Amino acid sequence: MKKLKTILLLILTSTMTVQAQYDPLYNQYVFNQMLINPAYAGAFDNASITFMSRMQWAGIEGAPFTNSLTAHTSMFSNKGGVGIYILNDQFGVSNNTEVFATFSYKVDFGKAKLAMGLQGGMIQYKYQYSDLNMEFVNDPSFLPTDENFVKPNFGVGLLLYSEYYYVGLSIPRILNIEVNDGVKESTRYQKHYYFSGGMVFPISEAIKLKPSTLVRLVENQVSVDLNVSILFNELVWAGIIVRNFNTFGAIAELQISDRLRIGYSLELPSTKLITNQWGTHEIMVGFDFAPFGHQVLKRRYF
Repeated sequence: MKKLKTILLLILTSTMTVQAQYDPLYNQYVFNQMLINPAYAGAFDNASITFMSRMQWAGIEGAPFTNSLTAHTSMFSNKGGVGIYILNDQFGVSNNTEVFATFSYKVDFGKAKLAMGLQGGMIQYKYQYSDLNMEFVNDPSFLPTDENFVKPNFGVGLLLYSEYYYVGLSIPRILNIEVNDGVKESTRYQKHYYFSGGMVFPISEAIKLKPSTLVRLVENQVSVDLNVSILFNELVWAGIIVRNFNTFGAIAELQISDRLRIGYSLELPSTKLITNQWGTHEIMVGFDFAPFGHQVLKRRYF
């Protein structure tokens, strides 16, 4: 199995001179947009700490595995927000870690608010070929070496929102980065454009409906997420996810208390090309609390 893993990873990393790499995907962004839009920092007046973990293509060795931790709060009499996020993304021999500080400024926009966000930080790119079993490789020139790079980057975003809707536009990492992956000349990390939107519709006193969407544009490729969730008694979210009409999933969040919430999602591809897997799993644990100088938590649907 380890030999098979090594062969597959070498094929994946050596097929093109310049490879395009994409941001890790999350389904739980519908409850925490800090990872895709810096303008989300301090939105909805609360402070929040959220941990998310995503295991993609469970059952396949070396498949993508992503962990993230975000924290943010409103500041300056709710005219701005500050935050930080840490993300680690592993796929085969690649192991990337991001650390970003996030700032936002909010202005009234009719009955809504318009937030403008800016973030800056560092990304460490690592390629750990020494973890592979290379004994069967006969050509010494094909043996790759470990690589380790640290690159700065920054991002911007806009978020128009009220209690019941939001519209966002963001570029989380503006700089296009090329790094030597140890096999071929370079791997290109392209900037991503995100367009998001969602709205909550009260169906009854106990039920609310929330459709939302996320469009991700990178190079000449477009990815579209469609989500529909239902909130029961302000306690339980349950919904479905459709990505590019070839990946389907379910998502749920439980409000344990005013401050604690947990979430889970299961995602299954419709293609039969990958059969030795048990889908993609995400877990989320979030803690909300009143920001500095406040005693009351504000209700939030996004």
